[in-house]
Amino acid sequence: MVKRIALNQVGYIADMPKTAVIVGAADVFEIVGAESGKTFFSGIPCDPVSDEASGDSVSLIDFSAFNLCGEYVIRAGRKKSCVFNISRSPYNKLKKGLLKGLYYSRCGTALDKRFAGDYAHGVCHSELAPLLERPSQKLDVSGGWHDSGSYGKYTVCTCTVLAHLLYAYKLFPNAFEDITGIPESGNGIPDILNECRVGLEWLLKMQARDGGVYHKVVSINPAEVCMPEDDEMEQYVFPRSHQAAACFCAVTSLASGIFAEFDEEFSARLNEASINAWIWIINNQGFEAAENPPSVAASTAGDFFDYNFDDDMFWAVCELYEATGDETFHEKLMELCKQISATGFSNRDNGGFGALCYLFGKRPRDKYTEQLIKVQIRIKADNLYSLSQKNGFGTAKAPEDYILGSNMYTMTGAMLLIAAHILFDCSDYLIAAHEQLNYMLGKNPNGISFVTGFGESCVRHPHHRPSESDDIEEPVPGLVVCGPNKDFSDEVAQWNIPGNAAPAKCYCDIMHSYTTNEPSIYCASSMIFVTGYLCSVSGIQ
Repeated sequence: MVKRIALNQVGYIADMPKTAVIVGAADVFEIVGAESGKTFFSGIPCDPVSDEASGDSVSLIDFSAFNLCGEYVIRAGRKKSCVFNISRSPYNKLKKGLLKGLYYSRCGTALDKRFAGDYAHGVCHSELAPLLERPSQKLDVSGGWHDSGSYGKYTVCTCTVLAHLLYAYKLFPNAFEDITGIPESGNGIPDILNECRVGLEWLLKMQARDGGVYHKVVSINPAEVCMPEDDEMEQYVFPRSHQAAACFCAVTSLASGIFAEFDEEFSARLNEASINAWIWIINNQGFEAAENPPSVAASTAGDFFDYNFDDDMFWAVCELYEATGDETFHEKLMELCKQISATGFSNRDNGGFGALCYLFGKRPRDKYTEQLIKVQIRIKADNLYSLSQKNGFGTAKAPEDYILGSNMYTMTGAMLLIAAHILFDCSDYLIAAHEQLNYMLGKNPNGISFVTGFGESCVRHPHHRPSESDDIEEPVPGLVVCGPNKDFSDEVAQWNIPGNAAPAKCYCDIMHSYTTNEPSIYCASSMIFVTGYLCSVSGIQ
């Protein structure tokens, strides 16, 4: 018996493999015109298999041979799927929507109705913010993006977002030629870089005079559920950290090289800031992990905590070597490469950005170091491909991988597979990367698209204060939520998800479930990288 049909609700690229999943079993499936009801294709599902992560018995549907562009549903037994699209470039609108989602997340400014439509709002968080350890000193740290469902801003997370966007533009710029409808559109600079400048201008405000970089700007307690301009919680600038300085150093160096073509003065500012951050790191040896100071240790001033500094340093010295050609940086990155993972693209594990810099840069490479990085990428890509093949939904996850932020790791895994596809020209990696996007857009045990505004059955109630407070039924579009979390890390998840739920089903579309349903800008930016590449390889932007 067919319980439901899970598929990519946004669509499939016409000439690429196309799969969906029947939860249950059926003798036959049909692809039917969404409006006409006409049957265009039929086939036999694969034999049912048990999917460990979801606890479901699932049957794979493969309709790769069907390439006729149009809108369809899949029918099996008495069930039919959500409407989906087959086209040459089904992800162009999604890619632009995700970029526009960053515009909706801008802080310190009003969102103009001409560009934000119903989601317009007034100026927010523009007042000076006191230093946590010296409140009499206040700084202008307005700007940037709200990090997630609350109104905090985190330096390392912003650097991660910028790295996703800047490398997407650097590696496949042809995917980012269209207009996204932001105030800067039409100024002669690609909109992806216009949006990057928002984050970069904020980062520059986070650098102290001595070159150190403040770790975050947050309120001590969570903001009320209100519009950003109504948030009355005082925000504080938290102390400088080694992670913030290294990631700042890396991303400003990267951005300086990219912006040199468009704005020499801004490029020079970024380069100077990068060098000053490096000098601060050299003058402040002895890594100390960023943590909330004792005065706020028991509070809810949220953050991630990272106790490994080597990957941040690796990324920084890779970017500095690319920018300067200085052999001192080359020697340092060769040393660090032996002790870090060069496959991560997240805020806690960002050695992969250094790998992209080194492998795709213009500077001479050490053959041993180059091979070491490539081997790491290939092993990781093979592991992800194997997981995808074993999973009933094609997801590159084991049951224990459904943790806090699982959707970000799904997308950063897809980024790694894309890097492997570019390096080794193996179609299996591209197919597996596409499967991870399929998962995010509805081909998953929850049957939901994790992107607001995209897909017939998509997230409706994200843990996102503006979406809850703006008196608009639909949430702000283009937000990507964090996804299933087997650890039941918030009370709402504990109350609403059965205690015996399979790991992949530990998700609820409820506003207050902040550990399963909170959007983050780095979930969205990693998906921009993935959709950008798929738009690029499909040949249509």
